[in-house]
Amino acid sequence: MTHPNLLRRGRSLATAAGITLLSMGSALPGLAQDSAPQRLTPAQEAQIFPERKALLVRHQRERIQTLQKSERCVSGAANSSALRRCLQQERQENQAQRQSLRESMREIYSRSGIDVPVGGPGAGRSGRGQGGN
Repeated sequence: MTHPNLLRRGRSLATAAGITLLSMGSALPGLAQDSAPQRLTPAQEAQIFPERKALLVRHQRERIQTLQKSERCVSGAANSSALRRCLQQERQENQAQRQSLRESMREIYSRSGIDVPVGGPGAGRSGRGQGGN
């Protein structure tokens, strides 16, 4: 049988831990803003525009090819496990394409002498914070 004092200590410890986590969480947004990417100047935007546009057109074509390939796979799937494999393959290809796009954008920024932005949309999810695409 558990002693009542132990239960009270456990509850108060959990309460203290919760308060500590809440107070730490309120300080984190201020820290995250320090690493927020700066907006590009109009001159920087003009400098990278041609390469960025060409990269995005290429990325869109790759996405279309992936969707067409996935459509063929799904249409030919004979059972649930085959369908699952199709969807898994599409997901893996999409992830690889996004990673390639991020790396290519970093190269464009670097070649142009522009600091590579860190963070961005989704930066807090799953520990991913580089690139933001």
